[in-house]
Amino acid sequence: MKIGFPRALFYYDYFPFWAGFFHALGIKLVTSPATQRKIMEQGLKNASDETCLPLKLLAGHIQALDQVDAIFLPRMVSVEADTYNCPKFLGIPESLLPAVPAGIPVLTVTLNWRKGQRQVLRDLQGLGLQLGKGKADIRKAFTLAQQWQKRYQDSRGTGWDFKESIREIESATKSSPNSQKDVLPSNETWIERLVAKMSRKVLVPTVPSIPMAAHDTGRMRIALVGHSYLTHEGYANLNLLGKLGERAEVQLVQNIRQEEIETHLLGLHKKLFWNHAKQIYGAGNKFVTDPKIDGVIYLSCFGCGTDSMVQDLLARFAREQHKPYMTITLDEHSGEAGLITRLEAFLDMVERRKAHESYVSTHGERLDRDSNTL
Repeated sequence: MKIGFPRALFYYDYFPFWAGFFHALGIKLVTSPATQRKIMEQGLKNASDETCLPLKLLAGHIQALDQVDAIFLPRMVSVEADTYNCPKFLGIPESLLPAVPAGIPVLTVTLNWRKGQRQVLRDLQGLGLQLGKGKADIRKAFTLAQQWQKRYQDSRGTGWDFKESIREIESATKSSPNSQKDVLPSNETWIERLVAKMSRKVLVPTVPSIPMAAHDTGRMRIALVGHSYLTHEGYANLNLLGKLGERAEVQLVQNIRQEEIETHLLGLHKKLFWNHAKQIYGAGNKFVTDPKIDGVIYLSCFGCGTDSMVQDLLARFAREQHKPYMTITLDEHSGEAGLITRLEAFLDMVERRKAHESYVSTHGERLDRDSNTL
């Protein structure tokens, strides 16, 4: 049996969980191809005009899955206690049903960790029974899914590379399902190799598929914060990571350890209950206060409700800390020329600031972080 999995939205954070789950059940998970023009156009045709760009991309990727037995669209309500995912996750699959190719059934399940692990397992057992699997097999699949997801998250930190991580996961799914080594990770399993590659002690390029030199203290260091399904979506963000990598070292939300993110959330008067917002704001605060980071770019999409609040909070904090900060908002009408113009202007400003921050003019004016000149 082949089940289609769209390469959009929840793919960028939770694919390891579902890859491990279906692999343990002996079901092949087929992902849609990387985003390209046809997928974008199909998404615009089959999604509501009022939805955000990531949801339109998801509709396009669903259309690209026409050679599968079923399409999997989970309703991921919450992935940790006391949080919710963005409302766009909660509306799946109903909001995307018009995009499903005719004749292909939709498989779905509600994943809500706010209700505890037992309820999650019961919901997954309901899905597994639909697929003809026994409860014992489903429990083993659930265990493997948790292991893959945890190790994937633990591998994040300095030098983390999204594409490398996904390649390791996909190679693991080609091994024999339900084998003992898959259920009980050992030093020879793919996940241990991934942790070793992504170790904080190893300095590797931080921008996927972009050749970069070793760390240069004279080179700009720019932090790019935003939802993973935007920062790693090369087609929709007009290759923003590549353009940034040509002039600066790039740091991402995933390059910050979870412990540091939690530390930089302590100053809030009220907890953020959106999972992605917590990650973005915690990492953003870390970047703003880090003297090694020369500037921060917030990548958002038009009409994003959670970003409308988190972006404003982070922008205010950046102004208080005199950190160069810029917001880039994307939609399906965004053009490359406009993005390049804004990006170059921002990077030129950061370079000028970096070169003249400690300069003291003989005429009594100074070009530093406390000066109105900049």
